[in-house]
Amino acid sequence: MLFDLRSRHRRRVVKGVYVFLAVLIAAGLIGFGVGSGSSLGGLFSNAGPGGGSGTAADTYFKALAAAQKQTKSHPADAAAWAAEGNALYNISQLPDHYVTSQGFTVAGLQTLAQLKQAWNRYVALTPAKPDQHLAEAVATLFGDQPPVGIADYKTAESAQEVIAEAQPTQTQYEYLAYFAYYAKEITRGDLAAARALALTPKSGRAAAQASLTRIKDAALGIAGPTGASGSTGSSSSSSGTSTSSSSTATSSSATTSTSTG
Repeated sequence: MLFDLRSRHRRRVVKGVYVFLAVLIAAGLIGFGVGSGSSLGGLFSNAGPGGGSGTAADTYFKALAAAQKQTKSHPADAAAWAAEGNALYNISQLPDHYVTSQGFTVAGLQTLAQLKQAWNRYVALTPAKPDQHLAEAVATLFGDQPPVGIADYKTAESAQEVIAEAQPTQTQYEYLAYFAYYAKEITRGDLAAARALALTPKSGRAAAQASLTRIKDAALGIAGPTGASGSTGSSSSSSGTSTSSSSTATSSSATTSTSTG
């Protein structure tokens, strides 16, 4: 499932999301997980960028070159665009592309720009079975806030939509609503929130509704009951959570293979 803790690519997203979502955990959005120190549980946990030997880097760049050759000669080949996107993701994790506690370097940002282009070309081809590895990587890198992400919520939303369609759960639609609201796609956010509520057990529906409302208000900058803007409308509550520059990509132990989708 999308929020499987074993998947590597979601650790980063959760960390940024939880800057303001700690209180929502108590309100019932258990899918957002719990975080402390260097990791946050739930949706994306345990796995960070960086690392990678010179040999691994060579492998990633060779995979990218092969994929780009294929996309250039066969631009309608969805699998080739997925291979290009996955290779770019792997490259974005290299130490000269991402620096812990600092964020993406110039080279890293250039790689993410290429990844965004490859992703957009890929989804435009509407593959029958979208590459979940790639979708998770895109949601992670573009959905988190700096320094662990780049907060391109519109791109993250497009990836999360792919994931939610493949794994239609309450939690996944909550994340889709989150990204949509922060992308200022309010109607789409409302539709995702409604879907999340429909998938929520009746006993938890009121708490989920309140949490989703807080997410929407925070995204729109609407002040809470005490007059403070943000998801809680009050001074921040850590609830044992904190953001960390150590990243996430959707799950903990999967490898950054250059999957071709």
